[in-house]
Amino acid sequence: MPTLPNGFIPTVAAYSHDGPGGVIRTDVAGGAARYGLDWDRGPQKYNVTLVLDKLEFSVWIAFFHHVIKKGAITFDMPLDSGFGTETHACNIMPGSYSATRTEGIAIIVAFVVEAESTAYAFSDIDGQNMVDLYNLYGAGSLDLLARLALYATVDSNVLAF
Repeated sequence: MPTLPNGFIPTVAAYSHDGPGGVIRTDVAGGAARYGLDWDRGPQKYNVTLVLDKLEFSVWIAFFHHVIKKGAITFDMPLDSGFGTETHACNIMPGSYSATRTEGIAIIVAFVVEAESTAYAFSDIDGQNMVDLYNLYGAGSLDLLARLALYATVDSNVLAF
């Protein structure tokens, strides 16, 4: 699968995404609306902005037109869908692409990609365990997990002869 060229990182300031969808709502006469799950997985739309210099823009144009065929071919790109930056398989949404030259040397390339969130790598139990861990330890959860990782990878690796 093609990969976004080296060093092309989406800017954080202009980075956003929409909801995952899949929930339906049915109005009930004289009562509260009912909600249900229509589907559980699926792609989300991510707004992506790249700030490129002239050389990078030339490389981007070659990649965009000849490698991923204007977004029709799926490509790997680093995105943060909630668990830190990870590689996602992406397609550029038709009609979402724009490139704007600034007064300086930068070209701003913006587009919307569809990609599946890495949240789906978790099971329902994993997700609940993460929420429970956070409810128990709060902001200290990361410190606890870092200490457990240190224990598992360093402290417990004692060779006894």
